[in-house]
Amino acid sequence: MNNILFLKTKILSFLINLFNPTNLHNYSKFLQIKNIWTNIKLDKIDGDYIEFGIFKGKSLYHSYKTYKKIFQSNEINFYGLDSFDGFPIENHHFYRKENFKTSYEKVFRQFKKYRNIKIFKGFFNEVVSAKELEELKKISFAFIDCDIYESSQVAFKYLKPRMAQGGFIMIDDFTSIDENQNTIMKAFFEVFELNKEVHSYSQYSNGQVFRFIT
Repeated sequence: MNNILFLKTKILSFLINLFNPTNLHNYSKFLQIKNIWTNIKLDKIDGDYIEFGIFKGKSLYHSYKTYKKIFQSNEINFYGLDSFDGFPIENHHFYRKENFKTSYEKVFRQFKKYRNIKIFKGFFNEVVSAKELEELKKISFAFIDCDIYESSQVAFKYLKPRMAQGGFIMIDDFTSIDENQNTIMKAFFEVFELNKEVHSYSQYSNGQVFRFIT
């Protein structure tokens, strides 16, 4: 490596390491959300938005604001699901209650002024039986950010009969591996058949996006 190339490499490495990995991940995630809404408008895909695992509500808020800017309307509903109390099972060293417990009351207050944003509190296997969620017929954009295999199983089974043709399924932490060697990727392909029911669309950080096209 010559001196100029070494200097360029050193500077680039220094700049990259200045950034917090979480911030880089969120940046790529937010860009992906905007890209999906742009393509939903382009292809005129009808349906609501649902997010499994909203934590403090950052992605839900960004998705709502991005939708409004692109569509210039308030025509669909946004559903956010979370236990606000960690995970139903703890089998990963990072995805544990102490790292992901948050305040339902605080998040609810944040969104209560938006009439078409609905927040549901509880583990997914409990809240998906709520009347409004059972009656939800068509989803154009589903974001799965629930971190663990067991929770994602519930989400994918709920989504399959409700996804709009051409709808998007965005999945965070797609290949994170737990103590039992399980991944959200495994849960996804237990429910959806690749290249028959879903087709790979794009990826970001440790996330993956699919389109539901049968």
